This record gives sequence, C-alpha cells and structure tokens, in this order.
Amino acid sequence: MAAEDGQVPQRSLGREMAAEIAARMHQLDEIKGRLAQLQQALKDREQRRDALYAELERSERDIAALALAGRRLTVLVEEQRATVTALEGRLAQTAQDLETARIELADLLRSAYAMGRGDRLRMLLNSEDVARSGRVFGYYRCIGRERVAGIDEVQRIAAELMALRSEAESEAWRLQRLADRQAQTRERLEQAQTERSAIVAVLDANIAEGRGEVASLNANARALRTLVEQLRLKVEIADEIGLNPVDIVSRKGKLAWPIAQARLSLRFRQNDGDNDLHRDGVLIEAEEGSEVHAVHHGRVVYADWLRGFGLLLVIDHGDGYMTLYGHNQTLLKEVGEWIGTGEIIALTGTSGGSASSGLYFALRYQGEPLDPERWCRPDRG
Repeated sequence: MAAEDGQVPQRSLGREMAAEIAARMHQLDEIKGRLAQLQQALKDREQRRDALYAELERSERDIAALALAGRRLTVLVEEQRATVTALEGRLAQTAQDLETARIELADLLRSAYAMGRGDRLRMLLNSEDVARSGRVFGYYRCIGRERVAGIDEVQRIAAELMALRSEAESEAWRLQRLADRQAQTRERLEQAQTERSAIVAVLDANIAEGRGEVASLNANARALRTLVEQLRLKVEIADEIGLNPVDIVSRKGKLAWPIAQARLSLRFRQNDGDNDLHRDGVLIEAEEGSEVHAVHHGRVVYADWLRGFGLLLVIDHGDGYMTLYGHNQTLLKEVGEWIGTGEIIALTGTSGGSASSGLYFALRYQGEPLDPERWCRPDRG
C-alpha cells in the first residue's frame, strides 16, 4: 500500500487492540447487567403469575363447591315444592271429604227430623211401641255424633295440612333465596376468574417477550466474546504491524464518507441510554450493492458476520483508532490485508437483519465511540 507522504514508521497495534478488547469487555459487562435486570424482572413476573394461578385455582375450587351446593339446593327446592304439591293434593282431598261429611250429616239430620215427626204422629194415632221409637231416635243420635266427630277430625287434619303447606312454602322460599345468593356469588367469582385470566395472559406475553430479549442479549454477548477472543489472538502479533505515517487525527473533519453523497437515516446518539446497537455509530442509506470505501488507510482486523451487524469489516488505523462497516452484502477484503484511503472494501446490503439497504459506519478511539459527523466532511461528497 502506498503511504500518503512516503514514510512508513512502525506502530504498535497491541495497545490499540488491548483498548478495543477492554471496550468490548465493557460492553459485555453492560449486557450482563442488562441480563441480570431482565432475569430479575422475569422472576418477579413469574412469581406474580404463579400467585395469580394459585388465586385462579382457589376461585375455580370455590366455583365448583358453589355449583355442587347450588345443585343440592335445587334438589331440595324441588323436593320442597313436591311436598307442597302433595300437601295441596291431600288438602284438596280433605276438603272434599269434609264437604261430603257435611252433606251426609245434613241428610241424616233431615231424615231424623222427618222420621221423628212421623213416628210421634203414628204413636198418637196407632199407639205404636214407644220403646222401639226410642231406640230408633237413639240410633240417629249416635250416627249424628259420629258424623260431627268426623267433621271435627277432618277440620283438624285440614288445619294441620294448611300449617304444613305454609311451612313447606316458607322453606322452599328460603332455599330459593339461598340458591339465588349462591348463584350471585358464583357469578362474581367467575368474573374475578376472567379478570385474573386476562392478567395471566398479559404476564405470559410479557414473560415470553422478556425471554426473547434475554435470548437476544445472550446471543449478542456470545458474539462479542468471540470477537474479543479473536482480537486477543491478534495482540500476539500486533507489535510487528506498521501503519502509514499520516494519522487519522490530522484528518479529523476532512475524511471522505464511506459512501459518496451519504444520507444519514440514523445519527450518532451514544448517550441516549437505549439498547440499540447502532446508537454508537450512524446508518447511511444506500442502494444494495453500492461500493463502500475505506475512510482512511489501515489494516483489516475483522471481516466476518456478527450478530446485529451482519457482515462486518473493522479497520485498524493505528494510535487506537478503528472504523467499523456493517450490514454489508459482501466483504471484498480479508483479515490482515492492508487498505489504502478510498479503497473499495465492501458492497452495501441488508445483512444482520437490517430493515433497509445501507451501511452501519462507526469510529472508535481506544474502544470509545466517536461521532462520525465530526470526523467526516460536512458536505458528504
């Protein structure tokens, strides 16, 4: 590679890579902290969900008990109603017997009266046996007393039946009110069960979402650990690597953008505090397959797929400075290759799950993010 001023002093990459490793380790620590928070939140949600499930179980058991009690009450109410119906039947029969007895007694009285008047007349005209007539009247008196006693008994039975029917109706009414109250209680429990079920469904969804985020963070952490290990391997030979003398610091504000006429769809926002992996760089809009140029000379220290960034290429520029180029369609350089300023290093794409075609571009100094807009030309030409 040709140097911009013809001088090629040796520079050590060991210190720079160590800084990059430290930055990655710091990022790993942040991910671990976030994971710990998520796992605790998941634990709390799961405990809340389990408590709701326990309440749900108790409610369902209460509903089952109330349903059983309600069924038994329904049977009792039906039995009481059947008893009332039977008593009403007996009462109707008793009333009929009473009416029959009254009619018979009335007939007996009319017959005795008619017979008595006739016998007394015959006794005066025919001198009939007085003893026989006395026996006949005594017979009628006995029958009359029995009829009256029968009527009294029927009336007594009717009064008892009326009292029993009144008691049976009162008991049936009491049981029906109890059944109604239990039905209302069951409705309230079922409503509470429905509300708890909705809460449990929301908690399950939150837990599933949290687990997905935990899985994603774990995957990102594994990818970063792999990258750190790769960088550590490079430290062993870093002291033998030299770079061109024109350092990137002297070109601050004058670097060409990796894509000409760059339009930023996402700007640098390191201090926003969100979990977006792109916040420490910028996203540049570009048609798929557009050429990506190195903003400064250096050596490729990483060229591979990385979760969240897709096909990523990292160039070390010396003195702790690096540039990163992600979401590429393809990489045109390999690890260890020396790159000149403006050299084509990749073609843009959507790798790594990018929603639209473009390039992720970032600068680092000893692992700390830098705002690309302060280092590249304002005109983006």
